[in-house]
Amino acid sequence: MQSNPFKSDTVSSNLNLKQSVLETKAFQNDLSSKTINLLDSAVLDSLNANYIAPDSLIVFGYKQEWSQFRTVWKNDFDYQNKLIQPLPYDSLYTVLKKVEVVFPGKKVIRTNPDWLIGVLLISFLLFASVRLIFNKYLAQLLQSTINYSTFTRSFRERYFNLFHASFRLDLVFSLVLGLFGYQFLNTFKISLGASKSYYTYLICLGIVFGYFLSKKIVYYVIGILTESKAEVQEYLFSMTVYNRVLGLFLLPVTATIAFVPLTQVEPILYAGLVVIAIFYLMSLLRGGKIFLKKHFSISYLILYLCTLEFLPLILIYVLLSN
Repeated sequence: MQSNPFKSDTVSSNLNLKQSVLETKAFQNDLSSKTINLLDSAVLDSLNANYIAPDSLIVFGYKQEWSQFRTVWKNDFDYQNKLIQPLPYDSLYTVLKKVEVVFPGKKVIRTNPDWLIGVLLISFLLFASVRLIFNKYLAQLLQSTINYSTFTRSFRERYFNLFHASFRLDLVFSLVLGLFGYQFLNTFKISLGASKSYYTYLICLGIVFGYFLSKKIVYYVIGILTESKAEVQEYLFSMTVYNRVLGLFLLPVTATIAFVPLTQVEPILYAGLVVIAIFYLMSLLRGGKIFLKKHFSISYLILYLCTLEFLPLILIYVLLSN
């Protein structure tokens, strides 16, 4: 009995496992003096080819790890008559002394550490609480990214506390962006010198916190020095709005990379980078609109963009590339 056509086998092995040879004393002595490696494909193929009981099922899969054998299906080979040998025992019987007949299992594509599930679970619970309790605020937040009048109204009505949706979404953004950074480093085998995987995640999380906190501090200082504190506060609030929405978009991306059994996750990572780039450009355009509407100096605007936006990103890219 067979399913999809991908399997066959060769009996050409250095290990002769025919029934007549197995019963000889020479073979038993040779077996007791040697160790048979069941990871050897030739040994497995010979065991499967010569010792399949009448009640056995021959499996052919599209992938080799789903099949009993390693070589491709041969149309001119009579598997039913030439491969299956009727034996007086069932397929669970151990054929050789000291040798347990096993079949290759399905390979695991990727493994995820336990803490990763906890991070995603916390992020989804925070988002679910916002969606359930602060649904009106969430809709207003999403609209603020494309509608400037809605954004200005949100800016006038802004408030912050540990129980409001704004704090929860800020926490989701930090957790998810740090996780995305960890997945990026792990996929491309970039080491930060951490001995444990969660140490690498904590480093990524610290970079996210440190980058945006230092960025806000520098913006506040420059706003005070240039007497443009109101414009800087509005721009920083705009950046926070885009970050909160970005965290919601990155949440399914990180969950897909973690749990969907993909052979290659690089396209999903690149899609996440594209999403980050889009929100970053939208944030810069909104910031330029804020400063220009306030008759802010264009030279100051160029200085802000070069020193506080582009230069840190170039430094991070250089560090990761090295």
